[in-house]
Amino acid sequence: MHPDGLIHVRLHIAAALAGRGASGKVGRVGGKVRPCVFDDDEEPMHVHRVGSLPRPLCIQSPAVNWIIEQSEIGRIVVPPSLPEGFALSYTTIDFEGRLNDDVAAQLMRVVRDRFGVDATLSSCAQVHGKNVVNAAAGERWRECDSCDALWSASRGTALAIKIADCLPVSIADSKHRVIANIHSGWRGAAQRIVAETLDVIERETEFDAGVAQAWLGPTIRSCCFEVGEEVVDQLRTSYPHAETFVDRSRAKPHVDVAGLTAALLIQRGFAPENVHDSGLCTRCDDSIFHSYRRDPNRGGRNLALIAR
Repeated sequence: MHPDGLIHVRLHIAAALAGRGASGKVGRVGGKVRPCVFDDDEEPMHVHRVGSLPRPLCIQSPAVNWIIEQSEIGRIVVPPSLPEGFALSYTTIDFEGRLNDDVAAQLMRVVRDRFGVDATLSSCAQVHGKNVVNAAAGERWRECDSCDALWSASRGTALAIKIADCLPVSIADSKHRVIANIHSGWRGAAQRIVAETLDVIERETEFDAGVAQAWLGPTIRSCCFEVGEEVVDQLRTSYPHAETFVDRSRAKPHVDVAGLTAALLIQRGFAPENVHDSGLCTRCDDSIFHSYRRDPNRGGRNLALIAR
């Protein structure tokens, strides 16, 4: 890619974002997230209401068709379309996020009932590193030790990543039947864990980024992700154009890890239209997701779960 490639990607993403409502917020209509504009003296009619107060979900991107559904574990969020035979969903604040055999079985029932996919769950004991593990299909849930990314080319496999502000990056190559799930907070991003995962699955399978899709799930967005200069410095060390994804309009830098990751995926060969950003912010006050920054003592985790 041209040295200015990441900047060009950033401009492409910015152009795509230009179609959202002026406020950048959304309401909920028929279980779907749709853009709406908040005027000073007018409440949009399609904002979901709680009691007498409007409660818009906080969305920062044009991914307006991601669907909120009810399940036996509470609300889940599902992308608008998935390859046939694949499953992807995100749990919400309704679900604590702690795993054991019974909870894993419950999650797999939700996957089977909602997507028609029978699978066994694997998850990570996450350490904010860049270790990538192959999770082969098994007979029961297992927690893979000290890793932050899982991949599989086996049918009947589900991969879960636990998040409370970090970015979940879920990848599927439906042609070659490869899936991956990545836990990428700023520390993982600084260690280039997404690139590391792509290196592994390209080496170990026939994975082809040119036909693959990627989904960027709920995470703390630049609206809320205030950091120190030391974080920016670490990202700049790993990404020459990291500054493009830093908002310096406020007292301290705010970083767009999702935007940085989308640019990396496109640089690695993903078609821009195959990088699907939910735009969901975990930290915003009216978010429906667990957030460590917002509720540090609560301890809940959202799960990003992909299966085939």
